[in-house]
Amino acid sequence: MEIINTRVERVRRLVAIIAIAVSFYYLYWRVSETFNPNALVFSWTLFIAELYGTLTTILLYFMVWKIPVRVSPPPLQNRTVDIFIPTKNESTAILRKTLIACTKIRYPHRTMVLDDGNRPEVKALCEELGCVYLAREDHRGAKAGNLNYGLKHSSAEFIAIFDADHVPLSNFIDRTIGYLRDEKIAFVQTPQEFYNIDSFQHRTDRKKKTIWGEQYLFFSVIQPGKDYWNSAYFVGSCALLRRKALDDVGGFAEVSITEDMLTSIHLHAKGWSSVYHNENLAYGVAAETILPFHIQRQRWGIGNWQIFFKANPFFVRGLTLPQRISYISSMTYPLEGLQKIVFYLTPPIALFTGVLPMRALDINYLLHFAPYFLISIFAFNEMGRGYGGQLMLEQQSMGKFFTYLKSLWLFMFRKSRNEFKVTPKGEDKNERTPYGLIIPQALVFMISFVAIIFSIIQVIFGGRQDNFIIAVNCFWALYNSGLAMAIIQYDYKKLFQRRSAFRMPDAILVKYKREEVYASEANSRENELYQFAVADNLTEHGASLICIGQIPSGNQLSMELMTPGSSLRATGNVMHLKSIPGDDQPISQLGVRFSGLSPDVKDFLTHYLHEAAVVKYMKELRTRYKTYIERRLMGDRNALERAYRALGYLPVSITIGDKETYCVLKDVSETGVLLAIIDALEVGNTIIAKVILGSKSLFLKGVVVREVLQQNGDFLEHLYGVRLDESSKTEVKHILAIADKIGGFVQG
Repeated sequence: MEIINTRVERVRRLVAIIAIAVSFYYLYWRVSETFNPNALVFSWTLFIAELYGTLTTILLYFMVWKIPVRVSPPPLQNRTVDIFIPTKNESTAILRKTLIACTKIRYPHRTMVLDDGNRPEVKALCEELGCVYLAREDHRGAKAGNLNYGLKHSSAEFIAIFDADHVPLSNFIDRTIGYLRDEKIAFVQTPQEFYNIDSFQHRTDRKKKTIWGEQYLFFSVIQPGKDYWNSAYFVGSCALLRRKALDDVGGFAEVSITEDMLTSIHLHAKGWSSVYHNENLAYGVAAETILPFHIQRQRWGIGNWQIFFKANPFFVRGLTLPQRISYISSMTYPLEGLQKIVFYLTPPIALFTGVLPMRALDINYLLHFAPYFLISIFAFNEMGRGYGGQLMLEQQSMGKFFTYLKSLWLFMFRKSRNEFKVTPKGEDKNERTPYGLIIPQALVFMISFVAIIFSIIQVIFGGRQDNFIIAVNCFWALYNSGLAMAIIQYDYKKLFQRRSAFRMPDAILVKYKREEVYASEANSRENELYQFAVADNLTEHGASLICIGQIPSGNQLSMELMTPGSSLRATGNVMHLKSIPGDDQPISQLGVRFSGLSPDVKDFLTHYLHEAAVVKYMKELRTRYKTYIERRLMGDRNALERAYRALGYLPVSITIGDKETYCVLKDVSETGVLLAIIDALEVGNTIIAKVILGSKSLFLKGVVVREVLQQNGDFLEHLYGVRLDESSKTEVKHILAIADKIGGFVQG
């Protein structure tokens, strides 16, 4: 295990120590100097909320103090592996994608579908794809009971587990099984990454190529940090487990609906070790809309309370002290709901009543609070290693606080708290729009806003003289109402899913012809009928095509999708047309629905999208930002001036020897282009690229200066950087003008 021990790490740990010291001093000062003797309940309530924030931050610093970097060992050979896919009510369309990917995993294995829904259509799907189908008569123990039923019908040495919507890459077992050479290791956990980056928990900026995810801090920093303390835990999917270890603890724990964490506690308490391999080896479907998101978080909250009161890690024999601390930290986060409601209600109470939770809100208070607040935020962002995003986390907390409160209520007072609710994936058209999930945030907004107006009116008419106190609390209430309004606006966009499936971003060359044209000119040479476009996103049901020219809605196209590894023939109907004027020809984006995909072609496309396309576009998105200390001590490479690059997404023809090959111009600058091509070029060679612009073409001359090989499973693709010749200046300006407009389609 290699530990990152750079100058940056040492400095940020020093910052964390300073922040802890300042926090302790501030809290001591708050208790000893600031409590309002006339409002002790109010004073203690706010102080406990602040104390909770400090303690959870310190626990976070402990968990992420050192981040190990693991290198995947060579795979073990000739071992038996079974893949478990537990399912209950997920659609066969979602399940099919996962099973197709499982059949493509290179390491010898058997795929077993554990169907707690006892559905004939799932059994038929398993028979079609060559998977083992298992269904039990009773459904005790929810997901854990289902997995234990699978263990009874498996004799494999290792068990890989994926949720029904998590599609593994073909090298999943090869990248993880080598760790299990160590007989003390019970399981290898990998991140849970999601390909539908338009989900409720993602914020994506296509133009800046950045993405923020609610769980990135956990999977990119907290889990690796836990790994250092041998406390990384199984999260229910995307893991490879040792059968012997599971047998040692009696299988998966059935007394909690968060069976994954409790099973991990049992394994660690028995002396087994765990590994967290921080590499995305499977991609799932995140909760698309607000309702499934809150169902999932509510289940996690209830499950954590079950563990806290039934198998509290502080009292489980066999755990090390770091393991106890790590588990307690991870299962008490729903208390944040209580903390946040205190922070949201304190300013309105002060504004309405004039009662403060401290003796005085004056300059002296701000001189103590401001350094504590600023150093805490700074240290948190540094220890988050660029995955935190304080403002986004605060928005999410505003969105979840009531769900956390509800999870505690349901655990304490509802008999049905043990019910395992599968997170819904895919839009249910019969589901009522969940406007009620926005009400708590709307109440925070309204109460804060009314309190601000009320206090301002009192000041205007002389009812209050404490202007400074009112100003500070108005600012606090305004901040809370701003968070509430921001998450309400986002929630409203995510009340329901507007698209039936996430469209995988890509850049695939497409040859197409209109069917009626082909019929009327049957005697013409076929190649003259074909035109070229670029698919900027794909699903198994359709594609978005960028082309020069127009094809009105209602036209039927005969297409050849030129994916790496195979050219796929399909027919499709143009469902919508969006055009903008070009210099001499319009630039269009066509929405095409496939109508003639054979089952084999559809399955091949499914495999390509989830094995190659998802990896390519996720690599292009930055999931972290550089922290202040990193920029100061390491420099900011992004600060270097770089030539402007525009998305191209234009078809290109290149002649290599006697062979003409086609590729996609992905982006273009004044000095070069980036080409995505299936065939190989030679670095150093001079090429002439014919950029196809509908009925016209432009020729660019340049030298191949760099190559990036993209090997994703069975799909091989090359990226070549070409430095353009001075003679291509005029043509480049024309292409840049077109590319700017295409970028509006792709990034919009």
